[in-house]
Amino acid sequence: MTRRIIAKSPQINHRYLGPQQAATIPEGSYMPQPENTQLLDFINAGKTKGASDEFLAALLLRRGWPADDVYAALGQYWENATGLVIPERSAAGESAKDAFLYLLSFSTLAAWTGAFGSMLFQFIDYSVPDAVSPHTVYSLRSTVTWQMASIAVAFPIYLLVMKLIFGEAANHPERLQSGVRKWLTYIALLGTAGAVICDLIWFLDYFLTGELTLRFVLKAATVMLICGSIFAYYLGSLRWNRSTDVSREKRRNLAFGAAATAVVIVAFCVGLGVAGTPSVQRRIEGDRKREQDLRNIAIAVNLWRDQPSHDQPSHDQGQRTNSDAGIPATLAEMSTRQRGLRMADPETNAAYEYHPKSVTAYELCANFVAEETGDRFGNPNPNFWNHGKGRTCFALDASKPVPW
Repeated sequence: MTRRIIAKSPQINHRYLGPQQAATIPEGSYMPQPENTQLLDFINAGKTKGASDEFLAALLLRRGWPADDVYAALGQYWENATGLVIPERSAAGESAKDAFLYLLSFSTLAAWTGAFGSMLFQFIDYSVPDAVSPHTVYSLRSTVTWQMASIAVAFPIYLLVMKLIFGEAANHPERLQSGVRKWLTYIALLGTAGAVICDLIWFLDYFLTGELTLRFVLKAATVMLICGSIFAYYLGSLRWNRSTDVSREKRRNLAFGAAATAVVIVAFCVGLGVAGTPSVQRRIEGDRKREQDLRNIAIAVNLWRDQPSHDQPSHDQGQRTNSDAGIPATLAEMSTRQRGLRMADPETNAAYEYHPKSVTAYELCANFVAEETGDRFGNPNPNFWNHGKGRTCFALDASKPVPW
């Protein structure tokens, strides 16, 4: 600590200092004076009578003096008495930067853990089949790809933010005592505890209703494991303070981060095996477009049969019934009445095949690039539009609803 020396301000108000205090301050020293000298006069007089700082501050505050003015005058008194400047904190305990980093860390934590838990739920659903709640293969793939994308974005951001937070704490240990950090951590722990409590209630409800199954037990265990790990880590972090052994906590953080990274990588790899690579996903999506086109064509054929052409004679229209109404001879004929109907492959632009078999029966064919017969866990998919790789035909009847 050093005295404040300003050559341009040689004057110092020595009447506020005692003889010994004034003697210790050389000429040329400058001490800023409070705006209202009445406060400093009163504090000097009170201190000579043995009044404590607490008494003087309370008395002046009760008389309506602003707290900032009162403590500024007390600080001036002790600067004059000691000849030293009141030290300033090197860094604030709370800051907007701390709030931003902790809010971002908890937001990304919720995002990637939620996606990770949901992905595990999907794996459990398909590895432990349940006839009561079937799932389609496309539902699995679309859900898993969304969860993989969420983890791929949120998890690296979470690790980076946590590294920044711990780096700030290593350089400024007083930030470990930040009220912002503690408040936000306790809020996050409250959410985690709520998830655990809901999971226990959910588990007990299924147990009491006799619907306890293996897949449900695995899901409940998944929630407990994820939430329990988060709760244990952050509850321990609340004990950090400026005297914390930073090197030991750094090793603990690295262990937690390495474990989280390992389980995320494993889940991500399993997700790639289930959903397929982006090129596989593109082929699957192309086949879905073909399935959708064939279904739309089938719906248009049914409408053609149910709604005869307006250019037919009226006596023929009156005689047509659903039992003898015909279907179009070609797709080109149907296109004259069904505008906007796609009748060609979206990638190759080759026309779909249409083969009438009888008055109401017909066949639709398309060339598919991937095989779709069931999910990757061996569960059959009872979809009418299941297809093999290459040319596949579907037998349909215009007198019956189009299957989904």
